[in-house]
Amino acid sequence: MDRVEIVSNILNDSKVYDKIAEALGIKSDNDSDIFREIEEYIVEQYDEMDKNKPTEKCGNCNEEVINQVFCCRECSKEYYA
Repeated sequence: MDRVEIVSNILNDSKVYDKIAEALGIKSDNDSDIFREIEEYIVEQYDEMDKNKPTEKCGNCNEEVINQVFCCRECSKEYYA
């Protein structure tokens, strides 16, 4: 299942489209292409948000790290020394 389908399932299962149509006082057309466009837009925006998040930097030498505070054991020792 691709990511757009996942978003589609979430929105449909929670009846988001129905709630929006009801709140706006309009009848929803389930065959409209707008739903696919909305789902694609959501995925694109999440990708953009993920791409633009700041990278984590080592607390000692400022090198990029992933899911850590320091890039290596030496930096950790040096920082706390």
